[in-house]
Amino acid sequence: MSATTVKPRNRLEILATVVTWVFWLVVAATVLRVVLALFGHGPWFGAHVGGPSSTPAGVCLDAAPALLRHVGSQLSLSGLAHGVSASWASASVCAAHPGVRQDLAFTVTLLPIDVLRLGALYLVMRLARTAARDGVYTAKAARLLLALGWWLLAGGLVATTAEAFARLYLLGQLVTSPVDWGQWGVAWSVSWPVGWIGLGLIVFAWVMRAAADMRADLEGTV
Repeated sequence: MSATTVKPRNRLEILATVVTWVFWLVVAATVLRVVLALFGHGPWFGAHVGGPSSTPAGVCLDAAPALLRHVGSQLSLSGLAHGVSASWASASVCAAHPGVRQDLAFTVTLLPIDVLRLGALYLVMRLARTAARDGVYTAKAARLLLALGWWLLAGGLVATTAEAFARLYLLGQLVTSPVDWGQWGVAWSVSWPVGWIGLGLIVFAWVMRAAADMRADLEGTV
């Protein structure tokens, strides 16, 4: 076996090892973040919903002003649950000492994106292992790349939609006024880069599949 065929395979094996370690580190960090969120430690590992927070502990949600009860340009403080404060300038609603239901609701807002991230890393790990073992231009590698593309494209839309409804549910635990679920689109924020990356991977997977079929045909004629 020549050096030109060994080196790429070694590089793929190193890549597969690195991706595997990254996957399990992210799994551990995600589990720790969820556990901390369940106990009201929101800002840990970016757990603050909607942006960073200077609060050492608690649950915060950056909500669109349209979702909060207000009179003119002033926030109606009577619409907040007990122990919840809010800043109208940033529409940030925070509970310094959240209850069990508020902690659970906050944790639910973290799960859609976390599941999307872990699923993508898992597929990348499988793809790297397959490429290191069988090569890049194979039917199995193309299927895994296609699955990764659809996971990012369709899964990203599902995850952000689920996150929007979870944010509304959390808002319902932080305010006393009724939450208009029909305005879920106000809380929805789609990640266009993730969608475009997913679409690009789908197209590239089709190219890989065609290359794998051509390679199989050539090997069959030799």
